[in-house]
Amino acid sequence: MAKKSSRKATSTGKTPAVPAGEVTYAELLARGTNIDALIVEHVTAQGPAGLLGLAAAVNTFGVLADTHEAMAVVRACEALKSVVTAMQAQHAISYQDSLISYRRELGVREKNPGWGSNADIALAMHVSRHRGAQTANEYRILVEDLPRTIQGMRNGEVTWEQVKVIISGIRHLSVDSRRMIDELLWEETHTCFTAGTAKLREMVTYWALILEPAVEEDLEAKAEKDRHLDIYQIDKYSVRISGTAPLEQGIALRQVIARKVEEARENPDDERNASQIGIDSVYEEMTGLKAGGSVPVQLLVVMDHATLGGGSDNPVLLPGAGYISAAKGRKLLAGDPQDPVQTWWRRLFVAPTTGELVAMDSKSRRFGGNLKRFISFRDQYCRTPYCNGAIRDMDHVVQVRKNGKTTAANASARCGPCNQNKEAPGWVEMPVPGDRHSFQIITLSGHSHISKAPPLLGISTPTKLTPPLSRRPGPQRE
Repeated sequence: MAKKSSRKATSTGKTPAVPAGEVTYAELLARGTNIDALIVEHVTAQGPAGLLGLAAAVNTFGVLADTHEAMAVVRACEALKSVVTAMQAQHAISYQDSLISYRRELGVREKNPGWGSNADIALAMHVSRHRGAQTANEYRILVEDLPRTIQGMRNGEVTWEQVKVIISGIRHLSVDSRRMIDELLWEETHTCFTAGTAKLREMVTYWALILEPAVEEDLEAKAEKDRHLDIYQIDKYSVRISGTAPLEQGIALRQVIARKVEEARENPDDERNASQIGIDSVYEEMTGLKAGGSVPVQLLVVMDHATLGGGSDNPVLLPGAGYISAAKGRKLLAGDPQDPVQTWWRRLFVAPTTGELVAMDSKSRRFGGNLKRFISFRDQYCRTPYCNGAIRDMDHVVQVRKNGKTTAANASARCGPCNQNKEAPGWVEMPVPGDRHSFQIITLSGHSHISKAPPLLGISTPTKLTPPLSRRPGPQRE
């Protein structure tokens, strides 16, 4: 245990001086003013601006050197996060309910009156549309079915991470069962919220099986129905393969991989570990290719001529996957000498000052051919701000029915859900001027966002970045 030191604070911001003629904090205290009540009144009266002012005030709080006080701040911040998340949940659901009520009054989108609201919430939270929808669904369960738990969050007694564990264990239950578990949780707080999330998950599962045992059979059928495999990129070096399978399929897969591992272990020259052998075996069984060999698929690589020739080490773009090192890009184009494949080249040109691809147009209603490929290279990911989802559709920014043209200027690459969300009543998009392709999004709540095409970094554009001297090839200076 660190020895308790004297209290010191290193300010993370400057506390503004009180203007002449205004009352100071010390004077308010001398008058007997209830400062806490005054802050509450101010924040309530100011609304969203009051919350932002409160956030600004938190930023002026100094960093404490006293070990006990510093840890007390950590605990206080966790409680503050819980309170803010509970408030965010209630306002997100209030927004959705208001929108639904408004549309029902107008007789608009009666079968799905909340359409587009999840995308609006996602933009406000600076997350992808998928994550926004997932969070909104979790918030609704919290607000409507867990009254004691949300009050616990408002009191700073339970964290959002703990609440997500509860929600995952009750989302398949009836409303009555959810609320019963909500009551049970707060009768067992000494064991539920202090023993860790694993114990919390176990207790929620136990109660769920008692309250609705028939759900077990439904979940077995659901496991069969929901079996899936997902492959997605997690960084510029690797992808993650994940999914679920019914118990019998999962056990069979595990046994096959275990057998492959044992077979590989018989070769003393094989230095791979069990996990590496497992993924290599799955790859080879599914593709018929040797792990580590050349891949006979279209792999799009965008680099400038200097990088290709070795005269530059600017990063190389894999459209839809991100940037990789110049050496890796040249290696991909070269392929495996022992397992050669054909390499096709396509030249693309960019504006030297902005890094934007040269525009292309089409007379067709649909984006296709080189225009589709061009837009994919330009946008790289779904163009909805904060989404970065994989491209699924080429979308008209201004719809064809509104006289939108099939041009690069009126095009945006989108994931499937974002392409559908823009059709929600009240959602508006339009191209706007910008140094790179840009368009404006006005959401259902009236908030505005700008989407700007990402620059093709290092592609025919100068860069001031140079690697540290210690990482450069050749002799090093002392």
